[in-house]
This record gives sequence, structure tokens and C-alpha cells, in this order.
Amino acid sequence: LIPPVQTTCLLCFTDAAWNHTTFKAGCGWIFITQQDEHLHQGTATFDCTSSALVAEALAISSALLNALEAGFTRICIKTDCQALVAIINSKNHPKDLYGISRDIEHLSLSFDCIVFSYVPRNSNSLADSLAKSALYLTTTN
Repeated sequence: LIPPVQTTCLLCFTDAAWNHTTFKAGCGWIFITQQDEHLHQGTATFDCTSSALVAEALAISSALLNALEAGFTRICIKTDCQALVAIINSKNHPKDLYGISRDIEHLSLSFDCIVFSYVPRNSNSLADSLAKSALYLTTTN
């Protein structure tokens, strides 16, 4: 299956839900066209996640891997984690995020166009729902 030619950036909303007592994280992402067409969505769960910020970074990393697998080449990552956007855009790799932020930086090189931007939490409800449902499934199994 050959992906359609992308002339504008595809929007990818990401979010994470983190349980501070179990250190589990649920991550969710959804790909939406500029015309508000929902193309694809996904979730992932992670054990031994040390913080909410790490969980948010894992959500972005997972979404980027998923975008590459789907053949998307122009993407705008939208997250409600303003601190993470600042870290990624500065290319500063804090110790607790070093491996994941380097992974994100490396994955970014595979895209023709990539932008990381902050979106208010109330504009990120679809990704938030996916992340919470993924986390909930890990706690009930």
C-alpha cells in the first residue's frame, strides 16, 4: 500500500497517563489530517516508567515509530506537555530523559518535515482518552 502524497503536515496528537504507585504508563496518539479526517490511532503501555514526563516522551516516541511504519513523512506532533516540547526543541537532553529524547531526535531525522508543538489540554482529549484507556487496561489485567 503506497501512502498518499502529503503536501501539508499531518497532525499527531499524543498524550500519556501515568500511575505513580505502579509506575505504569499508558500512551495514546491519533493522526488527523488538516481537514479533520482521523487516519489512524494507537496505544502503548510501559512498565517501570519513572515519571509523568518520561511517560509523555514515550508517547511521542511511540507515535513517531507508528508514523514511520504507516509511511507518514510530514508530521506535526501536538502534546499538552509544554516542558517536553521545550526540551525536544532545545535539543537539551536532561539525565532522566536522555535515552528517550535522543531516540526522538534520531527518529525525527527520518521525516521530511517534523514540528513539535504545545496544545492546551482541552484540545487533546482524544489522545488523552486513548492514553487513559491503555493505562486502565494494564491495571485490570
